[in-house]
Amino acid sequence: MLQKIRNSNLATKRFITALVAIAFVSVSVTSPAYAATLTASGSSFAYKYILACKDSTGHTITYSSTGSGTGRTQFNDGTTDFGASDAASALSKTGKYQYIPMTGGPITITYNVPELKGKTLKLDGPTLAKIFRGVVTVWNDAKIKDLNPGLMLPNQTITVVYRNGSSGTTENFTDYMNQVAATDWPNAKNSTFQNGAPSIPRGGKGAANSQVMITTLKNTKYAIGYVDLSDAITSGLSFAAIKNGAGDFVAPTANSSSLFLNSFSTADPLTGVKLDFTKSIAGAYNLSLITYAIAPLAGGNKSGTDIAAVKAAVGYLVSTCDKGPGLGYVKLSGALATAANDLVSKIA
Repeated sequence: MLQKIRNSNLATKRFITALVAIAFVSVSVTSPAYAATLTASGSSFAYKYILACKDSTGHTITYSSTGSGTGRTQFNDGTTDFGASDAASALSKTGKYQYIPMTGGPITITYNVPELKGKTLKLDGPTLAKIFRGVVTVWNDAKIKDLNPGLMLPNQTITVVYRNGSSGTTENFTDYMNQVAATDWPNAKNSTFQNGAPSIPRGGKGAANSQVMITTLKNTKYAIGYVDLSDAITSGLSFAAIKNGAGDFVAPTANSSSLFLNSFSTADPLTGVKLDFTKSIAGAYNLSLITYAIAPLAGGNKSGTDIAAVKAAVGYLVSTCDKGPGLGYVKLSGALATAANDLVSKIA
């Protein structure tokens, strides 16, 4: 009898041990081996994308929506583990960093015109340039009316809202203007609107980032500005259909932006993707940008940065997170995605 009890106890111990082992294996498969704490800053354009994806990277990421210029500076100064920027601008950490395409999306031309609520305004490059340099100053100007027959446009002064700090969105916006409307916008691209615009519209209002831009637009009747699609959608404001290189007036969506952005195939690690905003693609929304992760190469990381964690987190943001399209962002595909993943592999 005593032997039977001993055997029974031994079997019970073995069964419990097996259960613990199974539980341990289950946890180890579904959970990351470890979780690092990372800091990042930059693009306010891609803020909602990063916010939606970061908790699934397996690491704790604190991301600050500072604007691309500040994000580049903070990464360069060793304040953050990685950055995000809507433009690839040179840093002083020569040979110790790279820009990796991460996501992208439409720059929407968003406006607060009560008479046009629920209606889609059509605009082209030359007309946009005239508005944002202060040449076209009222909503019922003939140049806007000619593009929108049948719309009742109000005789109200246009208030232009622009980003007043170093902004990757502004750099792409001014580059677009210069490419598609060089006569009206002869200035080369610039990350600061005040330096990139041929002139500042009278009564224009500056905004620190995309989120402040939306607040300013919502509080200013007859205003117009440029923001990411995700913020534009949640604001409840209207946004324009823009004439593309094929002559189509196209509304900003993740799909129409993807047609444009994913038509490019190469990504230089220091200068990014050279976007040709005049490209002729049926159904494409050409006024779009790419957001880059700014990632370290050997010796270019912040002191104490967990490089393996940065590589895993950036890799997830570049190729794995699938929440972007639902928020108005583009998921990279094709040759551009291949080029981006190749750059991720070089993080060190």
